[in-house]
Amino acid sequence: MTEPIQMTSPQGGSSASGFRAGEITTVNCGRCKKSQLPWNLRAFGDKQVCGECYAATLELATAAIKATKVEPGRACSNCRAMKEPRFGSAWCKITELGDERALICANFVSVQVEAARVQIAGPRVQAIDVWHAVADLLRATVGQANYDHWFAQIEAVEITDGSLILAVPDEFTREWLSQKLSGVVRHALSSAGHPDLSPDYVVEAVAARVETGPSTDEIKARAGFVPHYTFADFVVGPENRLAQAGALACAESCGTAYNPLVLYGGAGVGKTHLLQAIGQQVIDSGNSNVIYATSEAFTNELIAAIRDGSTQQFRQRYRSVDYLLLDDIQFITGKEATQEEFFHTFNALQQAGKQIAISCDRPPSELKVLASRLRSRFESGLLAEMHPPDYATRLAIFRAKAALRNRSVPDSVLTALATRAGQNVRELEGALNRVLALADLMGVEPGTDILSAVLGDRETKPDGCRPSDILQAVSVYYRVTASDLAGQQRERKISYARQMAMYLLREEANLSLVEIGQQLGGRNHSTVIYGCDRVAEQKNTGRVKDDLHALRQLVYGSR
Repeated sequence: MTEPIQMTSPQGGSSASGFRAGEITTVNCGRCKKSQLPWNLRAFGDKQVCGECYAATLELATAAIKATKVEPGRACSNCRAMKEPRFGSAWCKITELGDERALICANFVSVQVEAARVQIAGPRVQAIDVWHAVADLLRATVGQANYDHWFAQIEAVEITDGSLILAVPDEFTREWLSQKLSGVVRHALSSAGHPDLSPDYVVEAVAARVETGPSTDEIKARAGFVPHYTFADFVVGPENRLAQAGALACAESCGTAYNPLVLYGGAGVGKTHLLQAIGQQVIDSGNSNVIYATSEAFTNELIAAIRDGSTQQFRQRYRSVDYLLLDDIQFITGKEATQEEFFHTFNALQQAGKQIAISCDRPPSELKVLASRLRSRFESGLLAEMHPPDYATRLAIFRAKAALRNRSVPDSVLTALATRAGQNVRELEGALNRVLALADLMGVEPGTDILSAVLGDRETKPDGCRPSDILQAVSVYYRVTASDLAGQQRERKISYARQMAMYLLREEANLSLVEIGQQLGGRNHSTVIYGCDRVAEQKNTGRVKDDLHALRQLVYGSR
């Protein structure tokens, strides 16, 4: 339901209807909740949202539509939300995205599925509903690969005497689930709203499956891939959702979705993971004609080919693939021979309708030493920026990593790790590894004592924080780059973000005015004073107060 419009006057008065002289009509955005003028809002589903939220949601929705494999019969005319409005989609109305909205509607349930469901015996319906909710949580917790291995063949039988009876295919699976993963399932049951239920496993025979080993071509194609760098093991958050959707679309549609796909961002944000996930999904689908390589390896192979007189074989290797996945493309900047060879390889693959996906540590526009003809080709595809994970995503990463190791780690420890362990995924995984290794060495379960030994005690707010943490938080929150903050642009959005960075660098990192100026492109101390004073004047009111609170959460983690 659309939120009511408030009539606010400069004197602070409000009325439910009608206008008086001097009154301004405002309404809260249905998504970000920020106060907006009515003519800046537009309808999206059953909400009134601001232009920024509307554009962001449509962008994600469009990417999700393209990344989702179309299933026969998945159209809005089959959706039970059309029969029962209370199941309406949070994404859109029919008039916004048409029948395609069924591909991304979180509440999509085919009418035929509902009809089949009611034919099941009554007591089992509740068990199936409970297990369906638990299964979604398990996928998010243990990752799709682990879920497929341990839980995919489980069937819910019934609920009796406080137990959810689950049928498993063999005795080994029953024992493993009972001894190793029972706590994970109990936690999922509790999170799904059933803390009074505990899992109980019974063995029921299932049809045997004949599994064949990988072919020789597949073994060769998988060389160089990290097994757990898959889409199933990639934790999706708001800071990487578009990149993940674009990568998935490329994996499912060679050369037609986004070509090239350019993933860019700082160290440890998941660029290599997504590139390898594309390759491994393509190989899983039966196509082993994939190459993943770093730009350094590409360069070294080219040098060796020139030295050995085998450039023709080099070109045949790289120009005959269906998927070329090249990591750290910034490595070839300034290397004219490598750029020339890659330029012709790029053209040959693109003209043949093959897929190219690359990663970079910055946007192509900032690779000044890169040939302009390569920059323009990179910018013709999908540019997807990846940021360090926020607190919620970091917590989800820790839960997934712990489950991957079949380890039960208390929520208090995971929460502290998500708050204090670092910003990028490599730092997070390293911190978890140290905690688990020390716990194993001491023969105890991971707890606060182990955590303190690894990360140190920090019961109170530290005297200061790293300037890089603040600049990263400002960049992520306002969706600007570090070069924007240090540059000379005076666009209102960038100037505001820059002033917030100045204030936080002084208050939280305890930098001097000169040091703050150096962090932000060599600005003089009078500019820094002006920026800090502007924020200080408004720090307890309105948007500035909310932004400071959010930025401090990004810097220090949610408490």
